[in-house]
Amino acid sequence: MTTPPDPPARASARAAELRQSIAKHNHLYHNLATPELSDRDFDLIYDELVALELAYPALVTTDSPTQRVGGEPLKEFRRVRHIAPMLSLEKKEDLHTLTLFEADVRRKLPDFNPEYIVEPKIDGVSISVHYVDGSLSLGVTRGDGDEGDDITANLRTIPDIPLRLACAGKPPALLELRGEAFMMEADRIALNEDLRARGEKTFANTRNATSGSLKQLDPRLAAKRRLRAVFYSVGATDGIDFASHEAELESLRRMHLPVPGLWFKVVGITAAEAKARTIKEQEGEFPFEIDGCVIKINDTATCARLGLKTNVPAYAVAYKRPEWFGEATTKLKNIVVQVGRTGVLSPVAEVETVFLEGTNISRITLHNAEEIKRKDIRIGDTVVIKRAGRVIPAVVRVVDDRRDGSERIFTMPESCPACGGPVVQRNLSGGAATEVALRCENPNCPAQQARRIEYFAARSGLNIEGLGEIVADKLVERNLAQSPFDLFNLTREQLATLNLGTVTEPRVFGEKNAERVLAALTQARSAPLQKWIQALGLPSVGESTAIALAATHTTLAEIAQSEKLARVVTLADVKEELKQVNPRGKANRARDPATRAGLAEKEAALKDKLTRLQGEVAADGLGSEFGPALASELLAYFATDAGKELLRRFTALDRTDVATDKPPPANPDSPLAGKTVVVTGTLQHYSRGEAHAVLRAQGAKVTDNVSNKTDFLIAGSDAGSKLTKAQTLGVTILDEPALQSMLGQAAGD
Repeated sequence: MTTPPDPPARASARAAELRQSIAKHNHLYHNLATPELSDRDFDLIYDELVALELAYPALVTTDSPTQRVGGEPLKEFRRVRHIAPMLSLEKKEDLHTLTLFEADVRRKLPDFNPEYIVEPKIDGVSISVHYVDGSLSLGVTRGDGDEGDDITANLRTIPDIPLRLACAGKPPALLELRGEAFMMEADRIALNEDLRARGEKTFANTRNATSGSLKQLDPRLAAKRRLRAVFYSVGATDGIDFASHEAELESLRRMHLPVPGLWFKVVGITAAEAKARTIKEQEGEFPFEIDGCVIKINDTATCARLGLKTNVPAYAVAYKRPEWFGEATTKLKNIVVQVGRTGVLSPVAEVETVFLEGTNISRITLHNAEEIKRKDIRIGDTVVIKRAGRVIPAVVRVVDDRRDGSERIFTMPESCPACGGPVVQRNLSGGAATEVALRCENPNCPAQQARRIEYFAARSGLNIEGLGEIVADKLVERNLAQSPFDLFNLTREQLATLNLGTVTEPRVFGEKNAERVLAALTQARSAPLQKWIQALGLPSVGESTAIALAATHTTLAEIAQSEKLARVVTLADVKEELKQVNPRGKANRARDPATRAGLAEKEAALKDKLTRLQGEVAADGLGSEFGPALASELLAYFATDAGKELLRRFTALDRTDVATDKPPPANPDSPLAGKTVVVTGTLQHYSRGEAHAVLRAQGAKVTDNVSNKTDFLIAGSDAGSKLTKAQTLGVTILDEPALQSMLGQAAGD
């Protein structure tokens, strides 16, 4: 016999009771790690609420735990303007700079004795969450600080974030919270295993994983990502006030909101700095990663009086000692010297394998001999390493108090370790000074040959799939290829039987890999001239200069004898000559009137020539990338035996020029047309090269460095110094969704 459903009054009371109980036990489990119910018992009360809401749909509320995931996937994220900007904090790196910060506070408020709250600075994705009348109503990303994306549906899936505040009395009309969404490392690893099994892109770190999960258009997918959250401050409020930051944190905790598990209240900046060190020492106890500490004046009224300093708060700073971040300690076992494609000798440290930021590291760049000398790095040292920009491992410093006398001072070799040829330090242009780097100038050096082949085949070059470092080394070692052009003469049998191992432990390349390389080489024959210019590694030529060369010349032979490049050099020579003949110049003021009159005539003629050349150079269209030094270097290279041989081999190659050598006309109606753009950080939907190509197709000028001429900075995750510089210069900063929105506008979507 079926039990009849409860009447609506009893059902409503029971549903309210269940919602309150579920919220309580979620808080105990997720925020306090002190569960009182087994998973089975929790599921029973949750299932009872689901059954009630199915029987009586009118009982369903927006803050019901059953509604954490619901609705259809979004088509796009709505942009939302923050009530007050989400500002970054000024960074301090040592006690001295902290003391200056406090001195500035005391100068503005002479009678104030600063009391600080010191708390961990969570390394996640910044979010703003709004509660209206106690219910979660809006969740927004930080975005550019003024506007962010509405990610409410995804934030509702995070169990840490209550759908309704736990308030003893009437909840505030508005409570905006500032915090961080994050993912634990174990959850990132589990997520990557799942993504890898499905052949999808994995995440290199938890910040990327969090950002990518929050930007899922389907909240059901976000719900599977095991995101967490923590709140550290209050934004806009209505119906509630806090006398201090301490009161904020305590109130949030009582409302069952997740807050940092460790923070200190102290008087004076010296005590604050000491507590920051304590927090750093205990960072392994936090469920989230930290990138320093926040030191903030506790008194709310004082914070309001101090206000802003330019575009950062004057009452709080981020304390981030350089040695704290992305670092590990290991033993330096040996230093070997590698030879690059341009002949530069680079010392590389071999260290005891250490795990750092998700990667096992056993080799570290030491840059050059001057860097080794400056840091006094010795073989056998214990060293602190970090990942510069979270990419390239580097030595931060030596732990010299661990030396036992067995360490050995390293010296660079006097001859090339690959070919035995002499090494030199080249003169820098324009003077007698020499460059720091040592170079092997033997063009037939096998190490240089292998690196040129590897560079040629790389994704940024002609993308010869399967032809990497080891294959390039073995091709040169087996005397099958000495230059990239030799690759086009390889047979299937030569590649398939290529031994990548040793005589005693052979490992052949194989038929399938050989076919893959040969197919890529066939396709490379018809690659655009721009890609060939990049792949051949012409002196000082990068992506943007390769694009400009290919857009203004039809063949490599034309570049080798380029009148356009020659005009750039001539223009610079004329400018220099004008300085010399200036009759008003310091060197010519004392000359007799007749000589000065002659100089004036020369100056007038040179000015006419300058005007004509400036017009011609502008019409040539090479752009600002081509200064006289680069133009001169290119022309000089093609006059050398190596340059002539490269041109001969290229011309002899059976290569089909394609129409794509010329870039397609840019969209004149694009909001990016004519704008100077820099890309930094890691983007979710574009590689760096893809982003550059898309931007150029919209008529943007893509550069590598931020300056006052930069119109937009496209900032992905892990954006570093370029983002800071852009903020300082007031450059417009776009995140990836904002870029995609702009591209959609350009396409007429």
